[in-house]
Amino acid sequence: MDASEQIVIDRPQKAVFEFMDVPENQQRISPRLSSVETVGTLDNGGKRATYTYRLFGLRFTGEVRGVEHEPPERIRFEMDGDIAGEIRWQFEPIDHGTRVTYSIDYDFDIPWLIDSLFGPAIDRFNQRELQATLDNLQRRM
Repeated sequence: MDASEQIVIDRPQKAVFEFMDVPENQQRISPRLSSVETVGTLDNGGKRATYTYRLFGLRFTGEVRGVEHEPPERIRFEMDGDIAGEIRWQFEPIDHGTRVTYSIDYDFDIPWLIDSLFGPAIDRFNQRELQATLDNLQRRM
């Protein structure tokens, strides 16, 4: 799954970055993310956190690490566990707010047959989840 969405938030870049720099806030805005717990901070300031994601009655768990942490411009997380890949957040100042780009590139650890049968539907579903996450971020901010 590789997808990206953007939204404009009527808040300063620093405020949006600081909100998303708290891993538990990802849970507050992501519809299918059922738990997130910060377990540490890396030398670069990025966070380590565990996650639980629920999709179609399945439970996926693992860890994210903020391997790229450049306040207030970007955060890139590497993901390990049942979902492997990366999450990228970019925060660009614009007139009257911040343009937020949320990008994902990951694979679910699901059987080949399920992926081949339902992969396109899962991709569409995840694209809507990205947009819902950004819409929720906009409402929270």
